[in-house]
Amino acid sequence: MLASLIRRFLERHNIDGTIVAAVSGGFDSTTLLVALHEIGAQVIAGHVNHHLRGSDSDADEAFVRDLCARLGVKLEVEDGTLDPATIRDRGVEAAAREVRHARLHAIRERAGARWVATAHQQNDQAETVLMRLMTGGGLQALRGIHPIRDDGVIRPMLEARRSDVERFLAERQIAPRFDRSNADPRFLRNRVRVVLKELGDDVIDNLAAIAEQAAQQWRVLEKAIDEADRSIVSNDETRFEQLPEDPWLRQAILHRHIRRLDASARDVSADDLRRLASELDSIRRVSVTKSLELIRRGDDVILRKTPQPVDGFEVELTPENPAYIPQIKTTVRIARATQHAALSTQHSQVIELAKGDEPRFIVRNRRDGDRFQPLGFPSEKKLKEVLIDRKIEAGSRDRIPLIIRNGVIVWVGGVAVSEKFRVTGAGDAYEIRLERAGDEA
Repeated sequence: MLASLIRRFLERHNIDGTIVAAVSGGFDSTTLLVALHEIGAQVIAGHVNHHLRGSDSDADEAFVRDLCARLGVKLEVEDGTLDPATIRDRGVEAAAREVRHARLHAIRERAGARWVATAHQQNDQAETVLMRLMTGGGLQALRGIHPIRDDGVIRPMLEARRSDVERFLAERQIAPRFDRSNADPRFLRNRVRVVLKELGDDVIDNLAAIAEQAAQQWRVLEKAIDEADRSIVSNDETRFEQLPEDPWLRQAILHRHIRRLDASARDVSADDLRRLASELDSIRRVSVTKSLELIRRGDDVILRKTPQPVDGFEVELTPENPAYIPQIKTTVRIARATQHAALSTQHSQVIELAKGDEPRFIVRNRRDGDRFQPLGFPSEKKLKEVLIDRKIEAGSRDRIPLIIRNGVIVWVGGVAVSEKFRVTGAGDAYEIRLERAGDEA
């Protein structure tokens, strides 16, 4: 029955070719691998050893190796050692999930495959829905575990119960590995699993049905979100020029872009979204997740990746040698100004040197004690005061390239030009440009 269920899933979704099956050695993943093998699917087993449980982790790997050898299935084993800093930042479960998916996709790419199959089943779906009801994830979150993801991850066993899995393996006299961490009450999912076991199969079926209904309803709602979403997006931020008055649409658009910029964000609840959406009109700066923040820039609200501290940089700049600054992924160029460059913009600035002066500069970020004379000012002032006056956020100030000539700040990139290098028509004019990733910064 279970093998037939998986075959119907593959046929219904037109899934063919090689499938990389994620196999940990536990009940669910062992069932997935054996069933795919039995129905004749082109399958490669992928095992990621996180080395979190010492000899138990190595025994899991040994079990998977033996199973694949008996089935005649190709196996690829990946090292999944976790970065301690990532564990501190995201927690062990999230860190392991991120590494595991990266390693499985690496196997998929090497194999020229399109699909990675994971062994989530109906009990997992019910647990996920109940957890999201408890933590306030909203209707979008109630869709639970998706049968097919955009990145090629598929879940062919979502309609199978845990009891079906246990029966499948018992009939074949296969004794899989047991991960003792799955009984650790410190993890919410494990506590939820105990509750659902007591409530029985009817409750599990109903919760799984909620996920299916939410997925169907979300397709309709997403059309309304598409029509209302007028945001301007880039790789690092979303600019909300105009947001709908409807509170739910506001929250949905905000959540869409939070997930776009931080796909692993799982710490934004429905209450968080309601609060953020209601405060957008008055917001100045607020953290959204560990890696995202909302700020106001003029009349617009910006959702962006939180700027990270950058190391100091210092690069020479001449017309022949543009300055590339890897810390901010920006290239600074200088050339003789043309008639078309007479007007400066946020990303370019025309300056003037005395006739015949060599156009040689240094590009660096700010240092303690820097002083600067903005255009139109009678004297220098502290650069920090200039940046505060121009409402440049503190987290962004070290990322601004300063164009220096003979120790004098010529241009605070994208912010202000020096009075000492203003264009009078008496000297040689040069245009300085900032470019990022091939485009204007």
